[in-house]
Amino acid sequence: MSYEFYKVLHLLGLMLLFFSLGGYTLKGAPEGPGAKRAKILLAVTHGAGLLFLLVAGFGLLAKLQLMKGIPVWAWCKLVVWLAFGAAPVAIKRTPALVRPVWAALVLLGTLAAYLAIFKPFTGA
Repeated sequence: MSYEFYKVLHLLGLMLLFFSLGGYTLKGAPEGPGAKRAKILLAVTHGAGLLFLLVAGFGLLAKLQLMKGIPVWAWCKLVVWLAFGAAPVAIKRTPALVRPVWAALVLLGTLAAYLAIFKPFTGA
């Protein structure tokens, strides 16, 4: 696969992830008719987004020939990825924290972009 393919897949994962997290933060736990479908759709979109991000991220690292010694910035992005994975649990368990979690997700997304663009901690 090409570098560009992995970038597009990574962006698709990003869109799916933030789409699902937006649904979680706006709706919390859906209720009423169609609630089960909505919950499933949010979960599938969230999981697919995380999967695409992970696969494409490692594909991009491989294309950049960074798999032998994964740089610190990439490890930091994995920690951000784990936080994004845990976000729906935090939203569901503590609905009172939806606003702070929403703000934290925006900051985490910005941090992930910063790490990808500037690649700090490379020692160069």
